Amino acid sequence: MTQTQYITAGRWLTLAGYFSLLIGLFAWHLVLDPPAKHLMSIIILLQIGPLMFPLMGLLRGKLYTHAWSMYMAIFYFVIGVWYAGSSEDLKIGLFVITSSLVFFLGTVLYTRFMGKRLSAEASSSK
Repeated sequence: MTQTQYITAGRWLTLAGYFSLLIGLFAWHLVLDPPAKHLMSIIILLQIGPLMFPLMGLLRGKLYTHAWSMYMAIFYFVIGVWYAGSSEDLKIGLFVITSSLVFFLGTVLYTRFMGKRLSAEASSSK
């Protein structure tokens, strides 16, 4: 694969993992298995809320946003492992683990190859 293909693949993997986490957690907590009414706002705030921070940067393809959102993917991986440890939440746990791994892999590919491209462009313009 060429560098441009890695960048494109990384971008699509990032967006696929990100939106599957966002939509999957939303659907799980608000439609498929809603928590008690008094816990719903806390779950939305703590689990779905952080996913709003990198949204615009990921959509615009910003390198810095992809780089720091790797840590967010790791956070959601831990949440998935936590859910998977419970027999009643195993399915959502495996879904979150898979989505966060796709998200993480996409951010790694994008930042690595886009960083190389930008540094090569900067050194060639000097």
